Amino acid sequence: MQNDDHFDVLIVVTAQDCQRLLGMYERLVNNFSYGKICFIGNEAVRDVAFSNEKIRDHITWVNENDVIAFNDVHQVISKRLESVLGGKELPRGITGWYYQQFLKMQYAFMCKDEYYMVWDGDTVPCRPINMFSNETGQPYIDLKHEFHPEYFETLGKILPGFKKVIERSFISEHMLMKCDIMKSLIADIEKNEGLEGEKFWEKIINAIEPDKIFDSSFSEFETYGTYVALRYPSVYKLRDWHSFRMGAMFFDLNTICDRDFEWLSKDFDAISFEKGQEVREDHKNFFDNPEYQEKLSAKKMLQLAQMEFNDGYKEIWQDDILAMQSGNVNTGDFAQTNDRDKRVVIVISDDFDNKDLDECKGSVESVLNADSYTIIYAAKDDSLTYGARINKAIKELAGQGYDSCDILLLDSSTRLAFDTLYFLRSALYSENNIGAVGCVSNIAGNKQAIDVHYDTEKEYMDFGMRNNIPMERPCIERVSLSSYAMLVKRSVWNEVNGLDEKYSSREAIDEAFALKLLEKGYRSMLVRNSFIYNTRLQAEDSDTKAQIEELSEEKGFDVEAAKHVNLSFIQEINKDTNGRLMILCYGCGIGADIKALKYLYFQSEIVGIEPNSKMADIAKKTENILPGIEEVIDFYGEGSFDVVLVEKKPEDEAVMAMLASLLNENGVMIG
Repeated sequence: MQNDDHFDVLIVVTAQDCQRLLGMYERLVNNFSYGKICFIGNEAVRDVAFSNEKIRDHITWVNENDVIAFNDVHQVISKRLESVLGGKELPRGITGWYYQQFLKMQYAFMCKDEYYMVWDGDTVPCRPINMFSNETGQPYIDLKHEFHPEYFETLGKILPGFKKVIERSFISEHMLMKCDIMKSLIADIEKNEGLEGEKFWEKIINAIEPDKIFDSSFSEFETYGTYVALRYPSVYKLRDWHSFRMGAMFFDLNTICDRDFEWLSKDFDAISFEKGQEVREDHKNFFDNPEYQEKLSAKKMLQLAQMEFNDGYKEIWQDDILAMQSGNVNTGDFAQTNDRDKRVVIVISDDFDNKDLDECKGSVESVLNADSYTIIYAAKDDSLTYGARINKAIKELAGQGYDSCDILLLDSSTRLAFDTLYFLRSALYSENNIGAVGCVSNIAGNKQAIDVHYDTEKEYMDFGMRNNIPMERPCIERVSLSSYAMLVKRSVWNEVNGLDEKYSSREAIDEAFALKLLEKGYRSMLVRNSFIYNTRLQAEDSDTKAQIEELSEEKGFDVEAAKHVNLSFIQEINKDTNGRLMILCYGCGIGADIKALKYLYFQSEIVGIEPNSKMADIAKKTENILPGIEEVIDFYGEGSFDVVLVEKKPEDEAVMAMLASLLNENGVMIG
C-alpha cells in the first residue's frame, strides 16, 4: 500500500449480480489493501455476499434503504414521468439506474474515513490497486475514453456554469471519492433554487427532461470528476486507467484462470463482465489460448478484435489516434457518420492557366474514388470577387444530388496527396462544433506552411504519403484558416451563407469567414497529418491591408493582430506540458492564445478575460471566458491559478493586485 489512509471499497449491487460475480470478489479482496469491501444493497445482497466463506471476514454490508429509501426515489421519478407513462407503472429498473448512483454520493455522509472508493460490481482487478501517487502522495482520479453529451447537459443544469473540461472521461468503473468534496458537491446542487426539490437527488431528477430519463442522462463519475477539475484541481492527480470493459465477450467467468489474469495484468488494470454478454463462437479459444498469449499482448489482441467492431464500446489507448477521434461517442455528428453523405464537393478556384487546373484535377482523380466526389470550378471572372465566384459555383450545383455534401475548397495551385482528404474528414467530424479544417503545406499563408523542401513534385507527394498517417493529437485549433485548401461542413457553410462577397482580397475574405464561424460557436482546426502540395503562393491583392482595416473597423478590433498567437509570451510559462495546470489569460482577445495553450497544456484548464466586449463576445462562443476578475475570484477563489498571463496590462494597479491574488503559492504571473 502506497498510503497510510484507510478506506473501504463500495459496491452497490443487486443480489442477482452479486451472485453472478461472487467467485471473483476474492480477487478484489486480494488486490485491495486499504480496507474492506462494503456491499450496499438489500438483505438478499447481504445473504449472498456472506455466503462466500473466502471473503466473509473481509466484507461489510449496509442496507441501501438506510442510505436513501428506494421508494422515495421511485416516487419522484414516477412523478417526473407522469406525462410519459400515461398511467402505466414505472419499471423499477429505470429508478435503479439513478438510485445506485445517488447511493454512492449520499454514502459520503455515513463514511467515517477521509475517502471511500466506489467500484462497479461487475469489475475484477487484474493487479494490485494503488490509488495514490508515489511521487506526490495525491490520490488518483482515473480517466478513460468515452463521451455522453447527456451527462453534461444535466451537469450544466444542476451546477450552472459547469461543463466538460477534460478531453477524456471520468467513467472508469471505479472512483476514489473524498468525503468533504462530495459533501460540497451535494451542497452546491441543493443550493440550486432553480430546480424543484430539496434533496440533491430530487433536483437531479427534475433537471432531466422526462423524455431523456430513459436515456440514462446522469453520471455520478462525470459530475464528481468535473466538479473536482473546476473547484479542486490540485487535490487529485490524473491517471490513465486501462480496463477491459467487454471482458465477457472474450472470457468465460467460469473458466478464466490465474494465467489469464497474469497475462491481462501486463496491459489492463481491471476486466469487467457485463451481464447479458457471452463469449461469441469466433472468440472461443482465442483470448484464453496460452499459445496466443505467448505471441501477442492482451492489448494487441483486443485492438485486432476491435477492428471488426462496427459499433459498441471500444477500449482506447493514447496511441490509437483514429479510435480516439471517434471512439465511444454515442451522439452527435461523428457518431452518425454512416448516415452522412460520404461524397464531397470539390471547388477548384481557377485563376491561372489550364495546365495548373488540369494537374490539380488529376491529383484528385489519382487518390480518390470516382464516386466519392464531384468537381466544380470557380472560374476567373473579373466582375466577381473570389468569394462570389465560390458561392456562385456551389449554388449552381443545387438540385443535382450534392446539396448535403461537405465542401472542399482547393486552389488550382494545389495537388491532393494520398489520404489528405481522409484525415481532413476525420478531423472535421471529431467534434460536433468543428466547422472547418485546413491542411499544412510546403507553401501556405496564415502560418500553415511547414518546413519541408524538395526539388520535384514527386518528392513532395511522397512526403505527403509519409506525413498523412495516424498521428497523436494532429489537430491544432486556430481562429482562422486559409481557403487555399479547406474542408467545411455543409451544414455550417449553409448556416453562415458561404464566403463573404464584399472583399476582393482573399485574405480579407478568409478572415471574414473565420469570424463568422467563431461568432456561430464553430471551431477551425489545422490538421498536421493532412499535407497538400502547393506549387505557388497565392498573390496578395494590392488592397489587402486596406480591406483588413475595413473589416477591423466593422468588427471593432484589429482583426490581423487578433488572429496571431503570441508564442514567445506563452513559452515563458516554462512548466510541464503534461501536468494539470490552472491558467488565466487576461486580455485573451478572440481566443487565439487560449487555443494554443489548450494544445500545449492539453490536460489543463484555461480561463480567459477580455476587456474588449466585442472580442469577448466572440471568444466566449468557443472558450471559457468570464466577464471580469471579480467573477473569476467568485467562481474559482483566490490562490487557484498556477499561471496568470497578462497580455494586455491594465492601467489600474488595483486590477493587477487582484490578478496576483489569484495565484497559488507556486504560481507565476507573466506580462
